[in-house]
Amino acid sequence: MTSHELTSRVGARSREQVESALARLEYIGDTPFEPSPARHGSLDGYRWALGRARLAPVTTSRASGPEGPCPAQLAAERQAAQVRHLDLRVDPEQREYARGAHDALAWVCGRSDVQP
Repeated sequence: MTSHELTSRVGARSREQVESALARLEYIGDTPFEPSPARHGSLDGYRWALGRARLAPVTTSRASGPEGPCPAQLAAERQAAQVRHLDLRVDPEQREYARGAHDALAWVCGRSDVQP
């Protein structure tokens, strides 16, 4: 691991912090017979923030660079996820997925201290 990788940022967090959050959530897994849309939204939010997914979880926009989205894109996706989560016209499962993406991106952006 290079010193650049150790000090690079993803939003307000270090890349290492976001990698650790993703690994923890992947390890936990879904409860038997009950997949969690919110957990999947959080996983997709972390993966996109780290540059591991091509498309954003809610808006399906592309990241601005090969290392992942810029801070402005992270903030815009977080806001879009919040709007989708609060929209009562949206299917409840999609709303929960959006909540998960929002919670992960809010933590990545430093807008929340609660890590999904």
